[in-house]
Amino acid sequence: MSDNTRYLLDRRTISRLADQEESNGPKLDSQGYWWPQKVQIAVQFMTRYVFFALGSLFFLTIEGYRPLILSLDALLVIYGLYFVVNTVLFILAMRNISVMSLRLSMMVDMFMVTISVIHDPYPVPPSALAYLMVVFGNGMRYGMRPFAESAVVATLGLVLSYGVRYRLGGFNVSAADLFYGLFWSVLVFYAFMLMGQVDNQRKLLAYRSRYDALTGVLNRNGFFEDAGKVLESASADSPKTLLFVDINDFKSVNDRFGHAAGDRVLQEVGKILEESTESNLVCRWGGDEFVVLIESGELLAKQHAARIEDRIHLWSRGNGLPFGISLGMSQAPVDGNDLETLLSVADIKLYKSKSGQA
Repeated sequence: MSDNTRYLLDRRTISRLADQEESNGPKLDSQGYWWPQKVQIAVQFMTRYVFFALGSLFFLTIEGYRPLILSLDALLVIYGLYFVVNTVLFILAMRNISVMSLRLSMMVDMFMVTISVIHDPYPVPPSALAYLMVVFGNGMRYGMRPFAESAVVATLGLVLSYGVRYRLGGFNVSAADLFYGLFWSVLVFYAFMLMGQVDNQRKLLAYRSRYDALTGVLNRNGFFEDAGKVLESASADSPKTLLFVDINDFKSVNDRFGHAAGDRVLQEVGKILEESTESNLVCRWGGDEFVVLIESGELLAKQHAARIEDRIHLWSRGNGLPFGISLGMSQAPVDGNDLETLLSVADIKLYKSKSGQA
């Protein structure tokens, strides 16, 4: 990867990946949460039901259960309430998941684990392992931010539960407890470091699937995903205009000044198209061709086009790189409502413009 690509990733990746749709895989929002697909949400809630079943079975099979705070019946009622709350959260999550619902589900899990650890009769409570399930379950599905949040809450829950056990349950601090605490901390820290590397690769792959590495604008895949949604709202009262842009004399720039100069031209054209149209739907279509979708009518689009041509002319002269552009324009819904038709019409008009017929 070039230094320029690394710069683009640092500057743009997070804000742009926040616009990805769930239907195409996890997306990253501005708070650092990866949104999973519904099947992944379902798997996590199924894991919670498994925790409910195992926890209930664990306490039911303990001989001579000694209440610390809650009686066995009261503890099982809490487990029953957890089942009900988990079911409600499951239904809501399948309809519309949000940061608040994720945090609420995590806090409910932490509460149940803490209650279970407090009432665990064994000197080194095996139920404390469930804290790791909550931390990993949130972090590996939803990203680094929820991993860190759940790790902090789990640590507080672990300290609280052990404190209550020592205070009210008569347990003594043993070497096994110290080893468990150290092992738990190292494991969470190590997993957090590994998740950081996975998260960075995830962002990079998501970026590459939607954006052109050289210019930082959308590639075809990203453009088709986003532009198609915008065109669904095209109407006579809300027209959309597509610009097809081709760089003239680009080959001669490469031949005379080298490919580094050609890359610089492509980067600058992409930047000018974004700034001049104030559109997030700028795409490097391929080679020296770009496509822009503007959410306005033909009149305003022509003003944008004139601004683009003026800026490119000034930049070309100022940098001693002789090139220009040709433009083709189509409008939805006048020329069509689908992206393929609009591209075809704009391409024809572009060809006529280059041929001097328009």
